[in-house]
Amino acid sequence: MVMTYRTIIVEDEALIRRNVSRKFSELGTRFEVIGEARNGQEALELIEHTVPDLVVTDIQMPVMNGLELAKHLYFAYPHVKIVILSGHHEFEFARQAISYKVEDYLLKPLTEEQLRSLLDAMELKLGSAEDSLAHVSAMLDEQVKPEDIAEAVKLYLKQNYMHEITLQDMAGQMHFSVDYLGKCFKKVTGETPLKYMTGLRINEAKRMLAAFEDMDIKTVGKAVGYSDSHYFSRIFKNKTGLYPSEYRQRLQ
Repeated sequence: MVMTYRTIIVEDEALIRRNVSRKFSELGTRFEVIGEARNGQEALELIEHTVPDLVVTDIQMPVMNGLELAKHLYFAYPHVKIVILSGHHEFEFARQAISYKVEDYLLKPLTEEQLRSLLDAMELKLGSAEDSLAHVSAMLDEQVKPEDIAEAVKLYLKQNYMHEITLQDMAGQMHFSVDYLGKCFKKVTGETPLKYMTGLRINEAKRMLAAFEDMDIKTVGKAVGYSDSHYFSRIFKNKTGLYPSEYRQRLQ
């Protein structure tokens, strides 16, 4: 079964919104438009129920603009890819878009060639983790090397560390036992998948503590996968020797 990527188009002008959706359909790619919204607020309600892979949004919209939407998705849905489609070629818009990890910033009108190039790039980014797991799974009839398994797990963890992940989930997707998956990963990397994921989370937490000085510790913890702020602080202290607040103070 070929995986399709669920896409939402956010644009307040109905004609442009329908036109972009039509172009997606005509290109016949793996991207399927599952919904449309007229502004960021409508998009958030839609995203909450559908959780798409890709959101293509205008900037200037009523109620909630595209940058506010991108900011919300950056913190609440970090796995969702965002592309800005705007009629405004202004540096400040582009700068803010970059700060919210927007994948691309394209100007209207969008040509078919631009859209195809965009979707080719998005397919590589969105498909890498899933395809890696599928690739390893598809090799079951062959001799799978521990290095292949470890690389697939590392890639999956890099792209999903901010979510609740269990070794059981990954083992199930790859059709290996939990023990075998863990042994292969440790043999290649010298550490367990959990320890590797913790390292990813703490590194990202350190980056966020430095980059977003006004963000509270609890929010940072949630952004990197720790819903319990006290547990986050203990893990951070265990890895760095400092509590998150102490780490931030040393940077000042």
